[in-house]
Amino acid sequence: MTEDINVSLSNHLIRDDEQEDLCFAFYKASTGNQRITALINEVIFPEIDDRNIHGNVSFNPDYFDKATSYALKNEYGIVFIHSHPFPGWQRMSTDDIEAETMLAPRVKAITGLPVVGMTIGSDGTWSARFWEKTASKTYDIKWCETVRVVGNGLNIHYNENLKPKPKFGQEFSRTISSWGPSKQESISRMKVGIVGMGSVGSIIAEALLRTGIENLVFIDFDTIERKNLDRLLAASEKDIGKFKVDFQKNRLFDVNLRKGLDIEALPYSITEKTGLEAALDCDLLFSCVDMPLPRFTLDGIAYSNFIPVIDGGIDTNPNSDLSNIEQARWKAHTVGPQRICMQCLGQYTPSDVSLEQSGELDNPYYIKGLPKDHFVNRGENVFGFSLSLAGMEIQQFLSMVLQPKGIYYGPKEMDFNFGNIDFDFENSCEKDCHIKAQLGQGDSFNKILLFDHPNAEKSRNKIQEPTMPKVKKANPKTSSGKDSIIKKAIRKLKNLFDDSKGTFPF
Repeated sequence: MTEDINVSLSNHLIRDDEQEDLCFAFYKASTGNQRITALINEVIFPEIDDRNIHGNVSFNPDYFDKATSYALKNEYGIVFIHSHPFPGWQRMSTDDIEAETMLAPRVKAITGLPVVGMTIGSDGTWSARFWEKTASKTYDIKWCETVRVVGNGLNIHYNENLKPKPKFGQEFSRTISSWGPSKQESISRMKVGIVGMGSVGSIIAEALLRTGIENLVFIDFDTIERKNLDRLLAASEKDIGKFKVDFQKNRLFDVNLRKGLDIEALPYSITEKTGLEAALDCDLLFSCVDMPLPRFTLDGIAYSNFIPVIDGGIDTNPNSDLSNIEQARWKAHTVGPQRICMQCLGQYTPSDVSLEQSGELDNPYYIKGLPKDHFVNRGENVFGFSLSLAGMEIQQFLSMVLQPKGIYYGPKEMDFNFGNIDFDFENSCEKDCHIKAQLGQGDSFNKILLFDHPNAEKSRNKIQEPTMPKVKKANPKTSSGKDSIIKKAIRKLKNLFDDSKGTFPF
């Protein structure tokens, strides 16, 4: 849920008289490869006659009817939420089980989705469970591993039966002494994805390992080339031809810093089904890409699935006689609920997204005709600048999860020539932002984010991995060549923008 919804629920449910209270809320599903998430979009608070408070609390039939009618009208799942006057992750009482057992078949019959039960403790700690149909007239509890609250910060409530607190040895004593064991236990249990394992992504992976993160996902279809060796952390001539994700995974395991380390290395694009679903399993994502299409996909993931994305970019140019650098700047920012999206921040445009999808950015003749200030013609970065950008992105990450003194970073940009860091940027979207309009839509929007990626397929075919799962490729059913592909890409994106009441600059 978003921070705004968390505040409104907490204010209603945690009572000064220490009695229990309740309400119904509504969710959309977000389905990853290994995880299903209920994204809470709206709450319907009870009116005076809708529930009975008597130490415990019960709801009246009319309140349930209002909730089911609204859920059916808007294609929502239903969340039943109540409070307990005790701190921490809550178990269920006999009364709780009876109430949710009664709700499970009724909600499933009306909405087609499982009812989600949630409890908030007196200290604001959340617990949650799905009620899954396992046989005729039989519904069983499926406890959730986590409840995530996303906004300016990222707060994760862990079910310690499923996600127990990790143990740390002396090798992390200095890290823990900086922010204490409680924060370290929370940070280390996060699942963090890195999209793009080039010069910036590889440094971020190193930093996350040494911060104690145990669960990492690497998504990048590229292989190591000779031209990467001056910027790719720890890569050498013998590594040319390897997938970047595999190389970094093996390298980090060789460090042998965390015994519980789990790294998923996927040679796919974030726009492909395998890459997208892996990203939806994560609590937070790092965007280390420099092309508009994956940025558009990551932007959509951040808002439609409540998964914050930390993005960054580097822009450099030499002077006219190539005697020195003309300008260099790098920018880092976090996007997601209650923050500005990448499009409103100017990190990509819809026209550039459709241009990349059309395949023209792989056409050297087309690229030659683009203006010098087009993003395709921007200068390459160097290792020192990648190191600085990675540091700024890690600062964004630590600020979000540690929340020191309640201060949150907005976007920051470093000007190398003058040594200035600019932080005077907007941190909220425009009113008619089409990305913001997809907030919490989950699976109903995720299908829009999928695109075939010929270069990713070509890279995998070149390596010829016999055990690699095949990716279903959309059949364009066209006989008119690239022009039909361009039209198809434009039509798909134009429909998205039109449906969202946004604008499409063609």
